[in-house]
Amino acid sequence: QNTTCMLTTFQEVDMNAIINLRKEYKDEFEGSHGIRLGFMGAFVKASTYALQQIPAVNAFIDDAKQEIVYRDYCDISVAVASPKGLVVPVIRDA
Repeated sequence: QNTTCMLTTFQEVDMNAIINLRKEYKDEFEGSHGIRLGFMGAFVKASTYALQQIPAVNAFIDDAKQEIVYRDYCDISVAVASPKGLVVPVIRDA
C-alpha cells in the first residue's frame, strides 16, 4: 500500500477503574442487554476523546490543495468476531 500509512502501537494503561466498573455492573448489564459487558466500549470512548483532544491525529494531508484537513468527526472501526468470520463495522461520529 503506497498511499496509506499504517501504525500499530502498544501503550500501558491503568485499567483498575474500568475493571472495577465492569465487576460492579456486569451482572446487571448482562441481565438487561443479554450480552456481557466488555472493555471495547471504554476503548472506543477513550480513543474518541483522545482524537478530539489532539485534532492533528485525526487529520489528513490533501495533496491536491497541499494543506492539512482537520476532521470535525471521529469514525472508529472495531474488529468483531462473528459466526461468519471477522467483520469490521464502522461507528460513525463515535
